[in-house]
Amino acid sequence: MPAKIYYDQDADLGLLKGRKIAIIGYGSQGHAHALNLKDSGQDVVVGLYKGSKSWAKAEKEGLKVATVNEAAQMADVIMILLPDQSQRHVFETEIKGGLGKGKMLMFAHGFNIHFNQVVPPPEVDVTMIAPKAPGHVMRDLCSPRAQASRRCSQCTRTSLAGRVTSGSRTGRG
Repeated sequence: MPAKIYYDQDADLGLLKGRKIAIIGYGSQGHAHALNLKDSGQDVVVGLYKGSKSWAKAEKEGLKVATVNEAAQMADVIMILLPDQSQRHVFETEIKGGLGKGKMLMFAHGFNIHFNQVVPPPEVDVTMIAPKAPGHVMRDLCSPRAQASRRCSQCTRTSLAGRVTSGSRTGRG
């Protein structure tokens, strides 16, 4: 089954109501996704390792922060925004145990899913976001300051559902 691509007009933020979203990582994409979702009224937690330099930065920006394991346990949607080379280890040691029926695992890049470096349980939905720009550019477009100067209804949709590729577990069959 070919992947189906969804766009901004396909997004329904009501589907996220009452759900907690964990953003794993707080680098280029992680900070933009987390802040855009928070600014759009979503319940967001950032998952980081203890001692991360980003922990205080995320808290200063008004985000809840927890360890990766804690964030994965409490979230309904878990988006992994870590470098490709560290995703497998973090998934196996910190995230996998918190997955189960009804949870969704998201990626911004398909390498680890396509090459079976990360293999989620079959009852977990897997989706991928293909950002249109680096995180700081999306944040500049969708920050509260940018929204004040124009209507920016696309910010949350771009952060979480702007370009979702799903179906057939991202093409893995």
